[in-house]
Amino acid sequence: MRGIGGIMRPELEDVAGEIIAEIRAAIPEYQGSFDGPYGRWMTEGVRQAIALFVDRLGEPAAATGGPAHPRGSAPLDGHEVHRRIGRQELHEGRSLDTLQHAYRIGVRVAWRRIMRLGRRSGFSSAVMSQLADRMLALMDELSSVALDGYREAKSEPADPVMAARRRLVRLLACGRPVARDDIEDLARLARWPVPDTVTAIAFSPPVWPSSGEVPCDMLADVTGTSPFLLAPGAVTADEAARLQASLVCGPVGVGVPVEPFDAADSLRLARRVLTLAADGAASPDAVVWAEERLPELLLQNADAVIAQLRRRLFEPLSELTQRQRERTIETLRAWLEQQGNAHAMADRLGLHPQTVRYRMRRIEDAFGARLRDARGRFELELAVYSLSGGDPAGGDSSGGDAGS
Repeated sequence: MRGIGGIMRPELEDVAGEIIAEIRAAIPEYQGSFDGPYGRWMTEGVRQAIALFVDRLGEPAAATGGPAHPRGSAPLDGHEVHRRIGRQELHEGRSLDTLQHAYRIGVRVAWRRIMRLGRRSGFSSAVMSQLADRMLALMDELSSVALDGYREAKSEPADPVMAARRRLVRLLACGRPVARDDIEDLARLARWPVPDTVTAIAFSPPVWPSSGEVPCDMLADVTGTSPFLLAPGAVTADEAARLQASLVCGPVGVGVPVEPFDAADSLRLARRVLTLAADGAASPDAVVWAEERLPELLLQNADAVIAQLRRRLFEPLSELTQRQRERTIETLRAWLEQQGNAHAMADRLGLHPQTVRYRMRRIEDAFGARLRDARGRFELELAVYSLSGGDPAGGDSSGGDAGS
């Protein structure tokens, strides 16, 4: 089977999307659930199962370890991934029958692809029989693990303190007016001293708690599709990094310190700044701070206005190719940052000053008097910084300007 695994691996690399699409179409309970973080959560589990199946063709006695390591985090045991999917299904309010149905669909779609590959590659009936046996065995194994996770979550004793903490964090984050007395009463039940300020921290799902624990002075809701926690006071870089490691997740968005009764505002900013990482404006493993990205966050939530502004301001570049437009806007950003200093712009862009002067002439032709008018420059800055990361071309260190 070792050689067959090598044949099958590239064929099955894209089957996870097909499985997810069929689950969505076949099971009404999943309608809408995959349009966001939960979809990435389930897709990760499907990919892990497919990879584990192919790995075991090469080494049937392979351990359950798999490639599931969301966004650069440490690898997880394959069984642990599916156990936690089972737990999450309970939190999502679905039944055991729904979960088992989803696993059966996954096997059916994967087997359909394997049948096509087998016919094309001339696999014998004996080989196909072995593949079917191994796939069904793996489905039984992983679905059993997921069901164990589901039952485990359902049977957990109700801890009144933990229940109060869950209610409290959700109440603080809901954004609706809440009576101060209600919060303080619930905080006493939760054994959580109400601090002067809190800072929300948003995580990229899925979140897989590792050996680390969320500190007891923080309130956490990391089981849902939009995981977050509330930390007392301001959050340091070291604290954010430790939480990112202990929760085995990707980018982390940190809100701003606010009064506890305004926690929803901090959480809203934390989640919005997290989208900057998702849009490529930050490293996939970054901790992104709302306080450092307030202008981008402001622009991010004025889409219709900004779209009109960009359309009007960048109209003089409409005759250029896309790459030429990107280079011109990149140079315009450097012009705005360096106040038109050609040598400083050259250092910023990694270009020869003469190349920068050539680009500046194009900018002068395109924007003219707007560059010398305070309001005009302000509008240009808004338009430029509203682009993802504020640097649409990603920098050009070639030293040349061919075609621009």
